[in-house]
Amino acid sequence: MSADRRVAVGIEIGGSKTTVALVDSSGHVHQRSHAKTLRGRPAAATLEPYLRAVDAMLAYARSSDWQVSGIGISIPGTLDYTRRRPFLIPLLPSLSNFPLCDFLENRYELPTHLQVDVDAALLGEHRFGAGRGFKRLLYLAVEAVVGASLVINGQVEHPTQQYIGHICHLNVSSSGPRCSCGKQGCINTMVSMDAIQKRVQRALRRGEEGSLVQRLLGREYFSPQLLAEEALRGDTLALQVYGEISRCVSAAIAKYIDLFEPNVLILGGILGAQYCASDLLLSRVRGSLIVRSSSRVCSMVELVPAVLGSDAELAGAVLPLL
Repeated sequence: MSADRRVAVGIEIGGSKTTVALVDSSGHVHQRSHAKTLRGRPAAATLEPYLRAVDAMLAYARSSDWQVSGIGISIPGTLDYTRRRPFLIPLLPSLSNFPLCDFLENRYELPTHLQVDVDAALLGEHRFGAGRGFKRLLYLAVEAVVGASLVINGQVEHPTQQYIGHICHLNVSSSGPRCSCGKQGCINTMVSMDAIQKRVQRALRRGEEGSLVQRLLGREYFSPQLLAEEALRGDTLALQVYGEISRCVSAAIAKYIDLFEPNVLILGGILGAQYCASDLLLSRVRGSLIVRSSSRVCSMVELVPAVLGSDAELAGAVLPLL
């Protein structure tokens, strides 16, 4: 198989849509399409839009003389590594414990590999993005949920501590909102996209003023990009939200640094470089971290934004196949 014509199909399962792409060994995406994520359906119905997209991608690869070496999937959940299947996908419960690798290998006769989304993103950033050249990397992503990953010498580590993986219940504030787990101040109740939206909605109900509120009242859709734009413009509410994010993220980072002593910590999701206010947010996180942590290691760790966006998950998911 010619290395320069070799690609793999990357599948990034997301909350509202799933991306299917052809990715080469340099992390470059040659072709991509999107499939709707169907919630509340049986496994067969859930997978149907993804399979149609994969069929189309394989047909495109054949017509373009690409040689497909396998299928890599990034999932928003946890894995059963022994049986090579999702263990728990809260977003799509019908796929929990579904023999996904076996199913796809039987259908397509191609090797199939599963990765947790945060692990895939960090592997992509390590090989092609902000983590190149570092041996010990930590990744913290704020999206629908808060997740983290650890890579040492190019390999994902799976420590027994609760701090790695989907770390929704890492405590960062003793006086924060009560979480579904019964505790107060879990990080997911403070800085996930859902938590941020709830904070903004409370400001709307209180009748707060400002350009962010005006844009939302004008029926603009709330997004990390909208929040970033308004933070850069100096909107009071947007800056308050960024201040809360920075305090909570710095609390989590301090715990990570003390536990794992990384060379670099990469911030992804709404903290990543694809959002125009990432520098503003990073400066606040660095400031909060200096105040919060007494560890000497904090001064030795480089704190950088992820640079590949969602392509990091696609690239990381297919790396073992190329």
